Amino acid sequence: MIKKFVKNLVYKFFLPFAKETTIHGVPLIVAPKIHPLERIFWVIVILSAGGGAIALIMSNWNRYNANPTVVSIQKDFRNWNNILPSATGCFVYKTDPELVAQYINETWNIDSSHPKYEYYANFTKVVANVSYYTLQAFSPYERDPELNKIDLLKLAAKVHPKLTGTLVTFDTKRKSYWKLIMSELGICFAVNNKFSDILTFKVKGVDVTKPNVDETLLKCHYLNGLCYARYDSDPQAPINFYVHSYLDVVHATVDSPLYLGESEELEINYLMQETSSADSLRQLSPAQRKCRFDDEPLTDDVPVYSATICYIACRYRLAMQLCGCRPFFYHFMAGKVCNISGLLCLAKHEETITKPPSQIGCQCPQPCNIVTYLPLVPKITLWKSGYFDQRITFRWGILHPTTKYRRDIIFGFQDLVVSIGGTLALFLGISFISLIEIIFFAFEWFMSFCRKDDSDTAKKVKNVKEKKIKNLKKGKLIKKSNQQQITHYIRVFEEYNWKQEEIEVMLQANSRHYKKL
Repeated sequence: MIKKFVKNLVYKFFLPFAKETTIHGVPLIVAPKIHPLERIFWVIVILSAGGGAIALIMSNWNRYNANPTVVSIQKDFRNWNNILPSATGCFVYKTDPELVAQYINETWNIDSSHPKYEYYANFTKVVANVSYYTLQAFSPYERDPELNKIDLLKLAAKVHPKLTGTLVTFDTKRKSYWKLIMSELGICFAVNNKFSDILTFKVKGVDVTKPNVDETLLKCHYLNGLCYARYDSDPQAPINFYVHSYLDVVHATVDSPLYLGESEELEINYLMQETSSADSLRQLSPAQRKCRFDDEPLTDDVPVYSATICYIACRYRLAMQLCGCRPFFYHFMAGKVCNISGLLCLAKHEETITKPPSQIGCQCPQPCNIVTYLPLVPKITLWKSGYFDQRITFRWGILHPTTKYRRDIIFGFQDLVVSIGGTLALFLGISFISLIEIIFFAFEWFMSFCRKDDSDTAKKVKNVKEKKIKNLKKGKLIKKSNQQQITHYIRVFEEYNWKQEEIEVMLQANSRHYKKL
């Protein structure tokens, strides 16, 4: 069977194709009246050319998959609008005594004179100041089943101090506001951040921001020499400030904050570095371009992608793996919320969970759009008298860059097609028409092969029927006396368009069976 198939392939496909094809050298292999050594020579030449073509094609294919992008320098800085760094503030003490007393009274119906007031007040402080580094503080409350019924996120939000300060920016035409978020560092407040909505929570009676706020990212032109924001707040409420890219959020392993104590003023400027990516990079897979756009999430847990959000999601999965639950500050994730025992379980693994992401197996590719802000030397002033000692002031600004980087495609799919076509044309003279020839001859051979199989089968069936008819004419009908068998033969004869007289003659030759009809 295989031998027959190969023979058919050679004589019905290869020889007709070789005679008609436009591929250089192939017709010479089957040309008549040439010496066998010449045929061998042309076979060797064609195989060598084919090998060279395959090697170059694979090289270009690997380049297309491994390194199809290039990073170029942009210098048209006078036309740029640069985005102000995002800032996230976290109170050092995340409880307001009045709000704590109000919450305890609403929840347990006791006041400050009750013996258990201090017990519940300390519990609210532990919950409000939660982070991976403070989970061990829940140990005194492990055996209190009543506390496991408490919505810890709601508790932390209810007792968080109100933002009474004033936020001003370089843009006098719009008013900017902080937005409360729940992060791995507890409740904080952020401004000018693209992904703050991911961390924002909803608790009845707690306003996370002002209504109808314009959340467009703050941008300022290169020619604007005063691109800054300033926050004046309560002088007795120290704050840790984190300044970062608008594409990032604060997390457990973020860099050290800028601490502002009582009556301090801190002024700091940042030098911006940006690497952007052309939209054409979306034609490539993330593995090819080695980066991900912010609308290409790694998992279904979070609908966006950011390196810092990836770190958070990685620690969330590790927490679920180690203790089977998630801390309540992962309110935007799915899964069982940890009770106090679960939080203490996580406390045992604090050192593991808070390791750098690369050390706990986090696979977080770099973003396609990268914005970093390099801090300059800060200026800190401590006011001891006058108006300025009545506030904490944090001022951050940006120094406009004169150089940016842009990632673009240097070897795309079109280049790959052109490269492959040029290689095949150079080595073998193959064009698009040559490929159509191959497809045409292959299809023609396949159809002829199928028709041959059908004709062989039909021929065998016809031979069997003719043999039965021949036996019937000789009076050698199979000796079966049932009416069904005779009716079957009549149907067979009718299929050959026999006349009624001919059928009568056939059956008369087998009169014994005919009488039983």
